Amino acid sequence: MEVGRMAGTTADRGVAADGDLTARARIRYAALALYAEHGEDRVSMRRVAAEVGVTIGLIQHHFGTKDGLRRAVDDLVVERVVGALSTVEHTGTAAEVVEARNVAVREMLRQNPQLVSYLNRAFLEPDGRGAPLLEAIVDLTTREVEGLRRGGLASTRTSDKVQVVRTLVDQVGELFLRPVVEAIWAHIGGDPDECPSIRITVEGN
Repeated sequence: MEVGRMAGTTADRGVAADGDLTARARIRYAALALYAEHGEDRVSMRRVAAEVGVTIGLIQHHFGTKDGLRRAVDDLVVERVVGALSTVEHTGTAAEVVEARNVAVREMLRQNPQLVSYLNRAFLEPDGRGAPLLEAIVDLTTREVEGLRRGGLASTRTSDKVQVVRTLVDQVGELFLRPVVEAIWAHIGGDPDECPSIRITVEGN
């Protein structure tokens, strides 16, 4: 298979990491991009194979079933969030560290809109196919919050559960709602450069 096969395809738009061009990686990126755009139920393994330029047999070799491929895509999303968090040094005040981590995740997601679309589907379908990814992201955030609290880098005056919700809303809430606000603004004829900003507040102790 030629390395250049992916250039310009759906899976090549901002998701793949530099140098990560193994067949398994390209299949995951292609599946993520297609699932984000169309929803998993509307994307067959055959379509993923065609996008990458491989056989269904190769996808089955790496992932087994379509559920196995979806789990691998979920893992990819979690890996990217972990990667963003790992770029932040734990220096400064607790508030500065927390904000830097949230900014790192938001910036990574802004650069990878397919991840936002995929996460959006998972969060909006918490009792369906998106449940495993939602649970994985919540579990990751819970561990991170607990670690920050133990290290004195997060307030213990607020409950850890509220902090988990607040963290996730801060990281993804604006990105989820931004397209809605922009669509409303465009419909009422607003200047794109003056589109209102979004601020979401999570109340709780």
